[in-house]
Amino acid sequence: MFLETIILAVLVGLITGGRLTNLGRLDFRYFYLVIAAYLIQAGIDHWGPVRSFGGYPYLHVISYFILFFVLWQNRRMPGMYLVSTGTLLNFIVIILNGGQMPVSPHTLPAELSQALAAGDGGTHNLITENTSLKFLADIFYVGYLNQNQLISIGDIVIDIGAFLLVFRGTRRVRSLE
Repeated sequence: MFLETIILAVLVGLITGGRLTNLGRLDFRYFYLVIAAYLIQAGIDHWGPVRSFGGYPYLHVISYFILFFVLWQNRRMPGMYLVSTGTLLNFIVIILNGGQMPVSPHTLPAELSQALAAGDGGTHNLITENTSLKFLADIFYVGYLNQNQLISIGDIVIDIGAFLLVFRGTRRVRSLE
């Protein structure tokens, strides 16, 4: 849903008189580290079900420390306080649940639910009776355009912050620098 949020923010920004070129002028520091954190998480999700390695939860937590560093470095940008808050909410539930984001089993396809139950979820696991802070887990089902996703409160807050950052970035760059 994050990519869709960014696209919507760009479209709304353009419709309301913003310019796409303004986004290129944003002084977003250490963006390459955001990509590195994403690649760590994608690697865990790709190799987690295939290769048994006890360090995946630690790598997941490390990816969040990388994100926190980037968020701190960019804290004065619009919407970044919301992105930081949402990231912190996700991190809290992940850290309290063994380094994995709990996922509601009720709307998952059977094969995915079975893989998570077997411990082959990479960065995710199923919500159980032992899950801490279930309300912060991936519990909200979003279905659109042949996309089915479970998202968390943290994801929603991150998306709102990202929308504000990109929308304001298209509108007027001078006030953001």
